[in-house]
Amino acid sequence: MSLTAAQVKNLSCPSNKKQIKKHDSNGLFLLVKDNGSKLWRVRYQYSGKQQELALGKFPLVSLHEARKKTDEARLLLAQGINPTEERRERKKSAIYSQENLFSEFSMKWFEKQKANWEVDYSKKVKRWLIDVCSSIFKMPMEKIEPHDITSILLGLEKKGTPKQAAPVLSILNRIFKSARANHLITSLPTEHISIKDLLGPMPAVRHMSAITSPKELSQLISDIDDNERGAFCTIQCLKLIPRIFLRPSEVRSLKWEYVDFEDSLIRLPTSDMKGKRDHLVPMSIQVTEQLKELQKFTSYSVYLFPGSRSATNPISKNVLTNRLKILGYDGSIMTAHGFRSTASTLLNERGWSYEAIEAQLAHLTGTPTSRAYNRALRLMERKKMMQWWSDYLEEIKHKYK
Repeated sequence: MSLTAAQVKNLSCPSNKKQIKKHDSNGLFLLVKDNGSKLWRVRYQYSGKQQELALGKFPLVSLHEARKKTDEARLLLAQGINPTEERRERKKSAIYSQENLFSEFSMKWFEKQKANWEVDYSKKVKRWLIDVCSSIFKMPMEKIEPHDITSILLGLEKKGTPKQAAPVLSILNRIFKSARANHLITSLPTEHISIKDLLGPMPAVRHMSAITSPKELSQLISDIDDNERGAFCTIQCLKLIPRIFLRPSEVRSLKWEYVDFEDSLIRLPTSDMKGKRDHLVPMSIQVTEQLKELQKFTSYSVYLFPGSRSATNPISKNVLTNRLKILGYDGSIMTAHGFRSTASTLLNERGWSYEAIEAQLAHLTGTPTSRAYNRALRLMERKKMMQWWSDYLEEIKHKYK
């Protein structure tokens, strides 16, 4: 006799049993357990073997719905299809479809790659994928066509940021190549897209402005060292950056644990360097004296130059640029990054070895073996060079007054 809705609702398992079965029709039955749960099952025969298919739990699946699912299973059997196998394939297909979305695959790719990037660049790439590529973010990878990519790039031009097109296309190309290697797609929608053909020639890249004239540098260093108006940490950071050749982001993020006063070295770990390898900065007498004095004021923070709002963060990335502007040096004259070019130009002109200068700038030159060798071999030379440079800045500061 078939079950009724009232019977299903009122069924319970006797206290002396762990579970009971109550049969309906067409192999459908309700498994009633001693913990109160009621589970729908359908029993069927396939290839001469008895099998069971779970149809859900009451009351989420009603008697009417359970019978409907039973009919669907019987229809598959009539077509020679095993309902259990069909469900398994459907689940696999659903999982594959989810993984094949651009959002899913690109974020997994991003998580694997971001360890090789600086934090700022990592944030930029994530913003590109989510915001700039929003039109394809929820699309299946195999459905994305070249016109979808060109729409993104043309959108950047329309927003007035055409220079972003090339790096965005490069990132997308890497993602789709990875997807093809993982057999998620068979062709690259980015393969035949040319930025030049699509948007025309890009304006020439303007390199970071830098002062390389000793007389002009003399005035700049004087302006930096003699002007004490403004935030203390910003003033001190801008005084330090011309004397240690580090990138602005690296100087801002310096921590006291990196400063070795005993050996007169700043030891930067791999995690803080753009080139992703450790780096040594010899400290001149002048730099050592400045940092010892600075420590009296900022040792409360892990950073040499803590932010004004929170000691747990360094000063922001714009403060050095703003400080230079206040002193009368806008981006067309001098940038915080430009001090590296200033030092490189003047040191090369004065006969210091190219290898020592490049090593101190943390540039990748030569083979990995030779780079490791040069870092060790040229440290003494770099110590002499960094002291000479600090002395030179003091000399020209007074020479042209």
